[in-house]
Amino acid sequence: MENLFSFIPENYFLIAIVVIFSGFLRGFIGFGSGLLMVPILSYFYSPVFAMVFNIVIEIPATIYLTFVGAKKCNFKEISPMMFTMMLTIPFGTVFLVSTDEQVIKILMSILLIFFVLLIASGWRIKTTVTKYILILGGIISGLMQGATGMGGPPYVTVLLSKNDSDEVARANILVITSGLVISAIISLYYFGMFTKNIFLTGLITAPIYVFATYAGSRFFNQSGNKYFRNSSLITLGAIGVATLIGSLNSNFFI
Repeated sequence: MENLFSFIPENYFLIAIVVIFSGFLRGFIGFGSGLLMVPILSYFYSPVFAMVFNIVIEIPATIYLTFVGAKKCNFKEISPMMFTMMLTIPFGTVFLVSTDEQVIKILMSILLIFFVLLIASGWRIKTTVTKYILILGGIISGLMQGATGMGGPPYVTVLLSKNDSDEVARANILVITSGLVISAIISLYYFGMFTKNIFLTGLITAPIYVFATYAGSRFFNQSGNKYFRNSSLITLGAIGVATLIGSLNSNFFI
């Protein structure tokens, strides 16, 4: 039995705790699990482990949510962003595999702090969201996803700036996220990072993530979101600062 689960990394309880909070966060505010999960697991394990693991546990939810989003999404309008993002993810992955691990960790922490401030401010694009803005958003998201595993906020910000109903905006986000997951899987596998041990660890953890996501969604439906949303942003900001300080200390003093 011990050999059967030999692929599980040390301190698995830490992974489980992070997954529970990340899943709850995604279920509650609709996205953001990677903003919590990737920097923490990168700090304690490695950026590669964090990014591959995050993608693996997203697969079950992505399969289901793709069908949900396909019913109301405006695929013709968002396809330039989606395909541009999918094509640029491998270029970001090249940066990941060719850059020092500590630099990636520092970059993740800085981006986390930036996105927390951006989300908290409620900033939206003021001009009309044209095809070129969608393409630019796709490029930025793809490069960031490939390099750091946190490509969601750029395309979410762009899509929320469009004059779509909440249902259509959510559907667009769900479908584009599906494209992100597919391209990320292919890219990580091509560069040899999609290992058996990480895949199996993600596979046995996925049910925990699905349950936590469901719990977050239920909590959102039963309670107001203002208090928890602010608490979530404060928590993410604190994680960003803590992991940044830890990464800088590791980089300069070890």
